[in-house]
Amino acid sequence: MRTAELVNFVYFTFFTVLAFVWALPSSSRIKAVLIGLAALGMNGIAIVASGMLRDWIPVPLMALAYWQSGCFFQKPNPKLQAMFENSEGKILRLFRVDLARYAQTWVGTLLELAYVFCYPVVPLGLASLYVAGFKSAVDDYWTVVLLSAYPCYVLLPFIQLLPPRLVEGNGHTSRPSHHFRRFNLWLVRHLTHEANTFPSGHVAASAAIAMVLLWFTPVAGIVFALIAIGIAAGCIVGRYHYVIDVAAAFLLAGTIFVIAVLS
Repeated sequence: MRTAELVNFVYFTFFTVLAFVWALPSSSRIKAVLIGLAALGMNGIAIVASGMLRDWIPVPLMALAYWQSGCFFQKPNPKLQAMFENSEGKILRLFRVDLARYAQTWVGTLLELAYVFCYPVVPLGLASLYVAGFKSAVDDYWTVVLLSAYPCYVLLPFIQLLPPRLVEGNGHTSRPSHHFRRFNLWLVRHLTHEANTFPSGHVAASAAIAMVLLWFTPVAGIVFALIAIGIAAGCIVGRYHYVIDVAAAFLLAGTIFVIAVLS
């Protein structure tokens, strides 16, 4: 059993069991259990499979992991929500950043485009390893990526927050000024559970991918490092995440990379 398969087994077993004891509406409980059972079945297939099938099964499993954790989101915690909003205001005032001004310029458009990559970045990173001839590094790739992304999902039942775009009223209530913004808001409404993960799962995963690729294939790593930076900046300017979510995600990914690859 690869490390990634062990991580997936522990993750989905934990959330599937948790669904039976956590205070959830019956529909959310059923959904969480069904997702968990489906994911454990897919992970079992990965364990006995070989070649490309085994390498690529974690791609849909990451999506299932995200959605299973989302079943546990009920409503934001008022105290935590206020704490995150207050810290966000202090950070932005400290650095004198006017995000609304950036969002209306070409910078905002570019960052909205960069944020789109948070969805395909995981399979693209794996494909880059294949193209560069580092199939032997697939387990290292998944170990770092999963151990960077999954803690963000695991904390969701305990740290329940809304993202800043919904708190500030610019998620559903106003008409975005450019096409990429409208496209991203459509994606988050249809492809996400719209809860805020702390740390940011998208940033943690993209940063982890960049670090692994920089280690094994530096040219691709540089490209993915730029993508990760763009996703992180897009999270903040587009109000998809709080600054502290992004900073914590980089710290988490860096720590996992050092432990899993460099140590």
